[in-house]
Amino acid sequence: MGTRRSRRTLVKRITSTNVYVDQATQMQAIMEATATKEAQLVRQLIDEALAARRRKSVPQEAAEQPSPAQDISETLQTLQTLMLRMIGQGESTSQMQSVSLELLQEAVVEARSGKMSVWEFLVAPGLSDKGKSTGEIARLFEVKNEDAKDYAYGLAEEIKKELDADDLESTSTTHDEDRQGSFVYDSSETQEEMQPAS
Repeated sequence: MGTRRSRRTLVKRITSTNVYVDQATQMQAIMEATATKEAQLVRQLIDEALAARRRKSVPQEAAEQPSPAQDISETLQTLQTLMLRMIGQGESTSQMQSVSLELLQEAVVEARSGKMSVWEFLVAPGLSDKGKSTGEIARLFEVKNEDAKDYAYGLAEEIKKELDADDLESTSTTHDEDRQGSFVYDSSETQEEMQPAS
């Protein structure tokens, strides 16, 4: 059996390689099994080690660089899903606000209607019997209206401040509480307002 000639060029240099005992034993076993000289075996082992290293490094580079088209496609899909969710939530919020506004308008209309009825049928005749003129009764009605507006706007401002404070606190602690539970109403103040005018 003739020796195979390699087309690769050998570097003419003397190298001394120190190997571990277990490596020397394995190399000796391979040389005996394949009838190969030590220098030729060392070259084969170096080839195998370099090829293994190349194979090991190539897949990692490929894995680190995913295909740009696939990455962009997934990102766009995620963005589209998030945008659709946000639009849906925005529409729901807008509808809820519209319904809330309509209910609030109805409540204001009913409250004003009730107030006018009470004033015309109960309060105004009593004031007229006490000798108040129509002009005085009208001015008194306007004063009561202004007092009620001031009270309502003041209460709304207090509620807004408490809500802003709660929002600030919840963003710092990421803890959502029942905001209505945190309101404190002065019962004596509300009972005063509810009493009929004398």
